Amino acid sequence: MAKDYNASLRFRALELESAGMRGLFEVQVQASPCLYDYWTDFNATVSYFKPNTNTPQDYSPVPMAIGALETDDGTKIPAVNVNIGAVDQTIVSYIENQDALRRNRVRYIMVAADELANASACFVNTFYIDGAAIDHSEETATFELTSRGAVVNVTVPLRNIRRDQCPYKYKNASTCQYAGAEATCRHTKDACASKNNVINFGGFPGVGTRKVRF
Repeated sequence: MAKDYNASLRFRALELESAGMRGLFEVQVQASPCLYDYWTDFNATVSYFKPNTNTPQDYSPVPMAIGALETDDGTKIPAVNVNIGAVDQTIVSYIENQDALRRNRVRYIMVAADELANASACFVNTFYIDGAAIDHSEETATFELTSRGAVVNVTVPLRNIRRDQCPYKYKNASTCQYAGAEATCRHTKDACASKNNVINFGGFPGVGTRKVRF
């Protein structure tokens, strides 16, 4: 999950601020065209900015709380739950008529209460909705947020992904598939191209040289 940090936020987050922090949410409620709701877990409207912009935005109070983020330890997908109390018909409609807003983006913004005039003094964490459920007896709704790769069912090969090197055994009939006369190969894309076999190149040039995030 993408995270945007700001030096002043990190500094202020470590201070004991009597005014406290404000939690703000930008929730995508329609995919095409994109429409958003702006909520806060504070008990009054908070005037701040849209995430990563200088555009003013009011965040309406909603009785909600964000849970602890589960980090990826190799056995589970990172996830966090957002609980909304006193569920109104708008939230019910999102869940029952719009597939619980699944795959829609949620950006969670944290900002110090006395930094609300500073558009960059915030922490932005980006999630995607994986599902939701309503507890009618308690009048609460729970949205499960996770990474983009999880909600769009992104899969990757169970092998090392190299940008510039093909891992296939040369002239293997099912992977490399080259059956020409050349006896050796450098296992690069250029080498594949010289053999008119680039369609079977086993590397991933689009990966680039930095970390890939969904």
